[in-house]
Amino acid sequence: MARIGYIVGSLAEDSVNRKLAEVLVAQAPERAELTEVDIRPLPLYDRHLDEDFPAEMTAFKEQVSACDGLLLVSPEHNQSFPAPVKNAIDILTRPPRQGVLRGKPMGIAGASPSRFGTINSQTQLRTFLPLLGVKLMGTPLMAVQVTEDTFGDAGPDEQIATRAAKYMEALTTWVEQHS
Repeated sequence: MARIGYIVGSLAEDSVNRKLAEVLVAQAPERAELTEVDIRPLPLYDRHLDEDFPAEMTAFKEQVSACDGLLLVSPEHNQSFPAPVKNAIDILTRPPRQGVLRGKPMGIAGASPSRFGTINSQTQLRTFLPLLGVKLMGTPLMAVQVTEDTFGDAGPDEQIATRAAKYMEALTTWVEQHS
């Protein structure tokens, strides 16, 4: 069983990225066990915290460490990833030489009303996550342009559900091969 933690990079309860995460979890193969690793309780990282790491930050790192792999479902704000995502990454890599991301297989997904989905933020994340030692899955991409029909009352549209199933199959295989 591949234990995959997922992080929703939006703090909003009604976030389209939370809705996308729910679809991805629902479409995951049976050999994957997905658990949310919640970033909402995290304080802002400051290097002065390295000497006495707060309990919330330590618990967050322990949750991620216990996972075989990660899925980051992140929005795009002003053509970049949002501050809560950066904060979570900072916490996972601190204090120095005590990070938990090195060697961790990871996938990135995201949803946005923008024409290109979250391609810009994903490109930025893909630039620096490997430098932190993350084993980042290259393809398939999961950058969703959200319309009013994407996550309707009757569930996600068929195309999104199909893409999500293919993405989660690929991510689960990636985690199995690289953890």
